[in-house]
Amino acid sequence: MSQAIPDRIQEILDERVTDFAQAAQRHFKTNDLVVVLDFRDEPAELQAVAREDLAAAEELSLDLRLKLSKPAADLQDVHGSPAQSFWFIVIFEDDDAECGAVNASMLS
Repeated sequence: MSQAIPDRIQEILDERVTDFAQAAQRHFKTNDLVVVLDFRDEPAELQAVAREDLAAAEELSLDLRLKLSKPAADLQDVHGSPAQSFWFIVIFEDDDAECGAVNASMLS
């Protein structure tokens, strides 16, 4: 795994997340997506959102908006194939949020 992914996200990241991201990329016909898992929801479910929409969202912290200002695929030198890259945001029950750029090939 990459050091760019916070530990709390690494604990959750598995094939279910990457399979969801790849299906969403095919469905929306774009690789420029953010996968969101919000544990404040019951039940917590994965959602796919356009990166540009979240990057402009005022309710997100400046830190998150800055991270999302570029597609995860721009980090391909670090993560490998850009077609398998996506941002992953996890919002925990304590309202703390973590974000990291993920590449599906990292789980292989």
